[in-house]
Amino acid sequence: MRELTVTIDDGGMHPAVNAAIQKCIESGHVSRVGIMATGSQFAEATMMALAGGVRVAAHLDCCQGPFLLKQSNFPESFAAWIRKADSLADSVQKEWSAQIEKILSTGGVVTALDSHRHLHNLPALQKVIINLAKDYGIRTVRSAVLPDKMMRFPAGLKLNSFGCDLKQALESAGLVTTDRMLGFGKAGKITRKYLGRYTSICSDGTTEVVMHPATEKVWSSGQPGELELITSEWFGDWCRGKG
Repeated sequence: MRELTVTIDDGGMHPAVNAAIQKCIESGHVSRVGIMATGSQFAEATMMALAGGVRVAAHLDCCQGPFLLKQSNFPESFAAWIRKADSLADSVQKEWSAQIEKILSTGGVVTALDSHRHLHNLPALQKVIINLAKDYGIRTVRSAVLPDKMMRFPAGLKLNSFGCDLKQALESAGLVTTDRMLGFGKAGKITRKYLGRYTSICSDGTTEVVMHPATEKVWSSGQPGELELITSEWFGDWCRGKG
């Protein structure tokens, strides 16, 4: 069995991201858009996904903001979250619930959950994401199981360990997740070469490819290149297993 999900994260973060999302939807090569309810353009991104027949995920944010509920103790870095997540779990659940509600208020139908900078993989927040999935009847949750974990990214090794634990917890809870996630090692700068390296592993089981295209640099100089890649004929062939 081979199943590939192409997700664009950060929907609503910036006009250049939304412009790229529209082009990618038109290419027919996108499965899902992760909507960031804390983004100023989130409603437009949600409507584009719905109009284009693309599934909507809630891309839950407790790093960047502005947050929906009053909370001044959310750190920005993943390392800080490792230390503080346990004490902030209740606040995170309230904030993320408010973000899901905000997306639903636009008429969006949320079919999956993930989080900005993969925070929900942290041990202290795994129960939070599972509770939210059950509360809102959402079957699919991203787990950061990384086939590129052996690249020289210490943070990737740690995230992969958390992601493997989360995958087990999700499956035990009767929820759906993929066998692996591509994109962490090259976030915002995915290339043909990167995807080609994992063509073989994607031939079996389920894979989510997480991408961050934009029409101009928002936070990575590689984002316009991701847009060009996603809308290319080569990418469509690769997604269909012909690359």
